[in-house]
Amino acid sequence: MALDFVYELGLASPLKFSIGYVDKRLKFVEYKYDSRAITGASVGVLALCVILALFGATISNFFVYFFFFAGVILSLTFYIYPVNIVYSQRLIEYTEEMLKAIMRIATFIQMNQSMEYAVLNTTKELRGTLKTQFQDITNQLRLRKKNTLGEVIEEYTPIWNAINPDFIKSFKLLETASLSTEEDKAKIIDEVLETLIISYHTAGKRFAEDLSNKAKTLIAVGVLFPIISLMLLPLVSVFLPTLIQGTLITFVYDVAFPTFILLMALDFSSRRIQVNTINLKESPFYKPLPKPLFIVAAGIVVIFAIPGILQLISIDPTNMKREYLFPSIFFVWLLGMGVATGILIITYNYVRKHASLWHEVDETERDLPHLLQTFSTYLTLNMSVESILPEVVDDYKTHGFGSHPIVKFFSMLVHKLKVSKMTVLELTHDLLPKICPSRKLTNILSNIISFTDISQESAAQATKMIRKQTISIYELDDYIKTLLAETVALINVTTAFLAPILSAAAVLMSLAIVKSLTFISSVLEGIQKSFGSSDSQITKLQLVNIEEIIAPTILTVVVSIYLLEMILVLSLFQSNVKVGNDSFQLAKTINASMLGWFIYSVILLGGHVIAIQYLFESVLST
Repeated sequence: MALDFVYELGLASPLKFSIGYVDKRLKFVEYKYDSRAITGASVGVLALCVILALFGATISNFFVYFFFFAGVILSLTFYIYPVNIVYSQRLIEYTEEMLKAIMRIATFIQMNQSMEYAVLNTTKELRGTLKTQFQDITNQLRLRKKNTLGEVIEEYTPIWNAINPDFIKSFKLLETASLSTEEDKAKIIDEVLETLIISYHTAGKRFAEDLSNKAKTLIAVGVLFPIISLMLLPLVSVFLPTLIQGTLITFVYDVAFPTFILLMALDFSSRRIQVNTINLKESPFYKPLPKPLFIVAAGIVVIFAIPGILQLISIDPTNMKREYLFPSIFFVWLLGMGVATGILIITYNYVRKHASLWHEVDETERDLPHLLQTFSTYLTLNMSVESILPEVVDDYKTHGFGSHPIVKFFSMLVHKLKVSKMTVLELTHDLLPKICPSRKLTNILSNIISFTDISQESAAQATKMIRKQTISIYELDDYIKTLLAETVALINVTTAFLAPILSAAAVLMSLAIVKSLTFISSVLEGIQKSFGSSDSQITKLQLVNIEEIIAPTILTVVVSIYLLEMILVLSLFQSNVKVGNDSFQLAKTINASMLGWFIYSVILLGGHVIAIQYLFESVLST
């Protein structure tokens, strides 16, 4: 993880302390660090920045504000990331694993296996918190700490009820099914799975309806209100110059608002029903981005920031006209451009590096129903798995899908079967996890092949049941995505177009208001001169004193940082809502949403040249 070294330092910090609420959250989602590491890192970076701010005060007041706000933002980031972002994403994964667990248990029960055996084998296919809970259940049964499975799961019942009541209901019904006759067993299992899918359908529909209203609230509170208020700041500062200060608006718009919106977004998206999400980190071919790339991105941010920092340091209250010139606006714009470029470098390279892998996993898993249908057909014909594998490869090639990922690793399995003495079961345990891009397919094939030890008929029956479950999950996933399509489109339009346009308009409007008031003052003074008034007789109206108004360069920095924060927050919100916790789709969404930054830049810089310089300095001055 990118922040591991920060939390390692936090553990060594003397400023660390424990927070029970945070420890409970982090322990539940199995985060590797506790609250002491989080608070140590958060308080430590804040203390460091305060010390740097005190030293910076000897050079310029700019460094006082810079290090103070940097400290607040970094401190909040180091705290919010594990406590809110990681927690929300892993909670989404937890509910997805619950659906998988019930379907796998149902398959084993259908094959006349005991509930204990079903739970034991399902544990191998799970991940995260639910896997740990199932491991504890199987360990307690193995060590005979409690006599029955029902007694063991009693301690987990309140936890499961709080997060997904349908899971514990389905679990207990499957317990009943395992003790029933063949006829009743099949009926109970069908009813359990049907009820569970309907429950997820209903929950997905309610979530989509609720989220639609909440997304509008998020956009209104997080985008429209802050930006419209930014437009009015220069006008307000005319009447309240001592109140509207750069430090205040920086804290409000770059710290308070983004933090509040991030927490809202995470709270809303954590209720998303996730049932079919690709986790690239589970693939054997996944490789993280090289660390030098992050160093390059950070270096670009620093280089681009230098002109803007020098511009802000050299602000002269007695010569504020300089802050309204295009070069001044351009220099501070470079500060935001550096951050945007750094983000683009990381997200673009992540998407480029993992695009083919993600599509391979997606293509493989999307073809699961067809593959399972093929397997069940050949198993019904009493063919061995060793004979089925080459037949599957030939079927794909015959129908023009020779380049399909399934053909690639199935061909490797067939070749290994021919040149080695390993059985197909050994290959699925040892070789398949290394060559198959999808962990889901690896687990399914391992299950099917293990059922052939019982009988071909049992394996065929299990394959048909897994196929039915897979189709149900895909239909549910498509249904949820369809319901959320309108909300996703609204967030996308806001991120890429509405927020950038309004942000640029806020800066230009503030410039236009000041320029207009200054122009009106000069025109009225000119009218007095035209009536023969001498300089001593002219009434100095001074509708606006630009020395008392917040400098447009400062406003540009505030708006630029705010826009970048909104792009990141809304991209995270959009990705979580659209597909769930998928790191590739998140990077892709952020990369696409950065279009908003360039729209903002074109309007800001182009608008300054056309509207401010040309209109006020060329046309109106004549």
